[in-house]
Amino acid sequence: MRARQRGVALITVLLVFALATVIAAEMLRRSQLSLRSVGNLLSSRQAYYYALGGEAYARQILAKDVLDGFGAIDTLQEPWARTKDQPPFTIDNGNMKIEIKDLQGRFNLNDVIDGNGIRSDSGFAQFQQLLSVLQLNPKYAAEWSDWLDTDQKTAPNGAEDADYPNYRTANRAESDISALRLLRSMQAEDYAKLAPHVAVLPKQVMSPLGLPISISAPMNVNTADAGALRAILGEAQVAQVLVRQQSGGYKSIDEVPQAGIGGAQLAVSSSFFEVLVTVNYDNRWQRLRTVLWRDATTGAVLVISRARSPLLDDSEQQ
Repeated sequence: MRARQRGVALITVLLVFALATVIAAEMLRRSQLSLRSVGNLLSSRQAYYYALGGEAYARQILAKDVLDGFGAIDTLQEPWARTKDQPPFTIDNGNMKIEIKDLQGRFNLNDVIDGNGIRSDSGFAQFQQLLSVLQLNPKYAAEWSDWLDTDQKTAPNGAEDADYPNYRTANRAESDISALRLLRSMQAEDYAKLAPHVAVLPKQVMSPLGLPISISAPMNVNTADAGALRAILGEAQVAQVLVRQQSGGYKSIDEVPQAGIGGAQLAVSSSFFEVLVTVNYDNRWQRLRTVLWRDATTGAVLVISRARSPLLDDSEQQ
């Protein structure tokens, strides 16, 4: 009897020990997961801070361009334009790539409407021309015009609120080209083809003092690609511009061919830039897209928008 009691006691002790072991193992596993989660969070946060550092570096490059006396002209031969060809910077436990792109080297989608929110005949014609050059659905021009304008009158081949069952049109200038994805007829492959040639630029920015600054953003012929140029210039003028770009660009707007489509406005300098910073830190990837506005007189650089971005966008799948 006493031996049987000892056996039961031993089994009880073993069960308690096994239960304690299981509980301890589970606590250890959860602790390791928590530590790993915190480590991942810290690494991701550190990668983001490196990305902000890359953005600050890009802002210094753009400001220096003005302070050195080159702000009146922006070309593909300047330091900011060559950042895409530079090797990545080495950082602790990784590297960082910085690219600066001229947003005024693209067609401004917000030019499809005027300051009163009404379709602009010239901007609409230029967008139609760009779609034709890229061999894309011509309906996109009418749908985009209806997306931006302030009325609810559906243009031929257009689309207003009634044509979108799950959301409404913007009825204002847009702040990101991703709005193109929402158009009724837009296809993913067409968006990928169109995105590298377009931008959405505001007609005013806020100064550091909180005061609105009205601005214009004509296309910079010194930095625009062939597709964007064909939206506003004839074929002969585009050929001239592309040759001139390779030899330093135009020094004055008076030198630029003026046979524009729909009264196109052109420039030889830029104020809007996009900074793309891609960071690999401790095997954690972070990409930051920032839109900057630069004052060509003082060199002041303001952040218009900042967003984390996927490592591979539709616009880069080419």
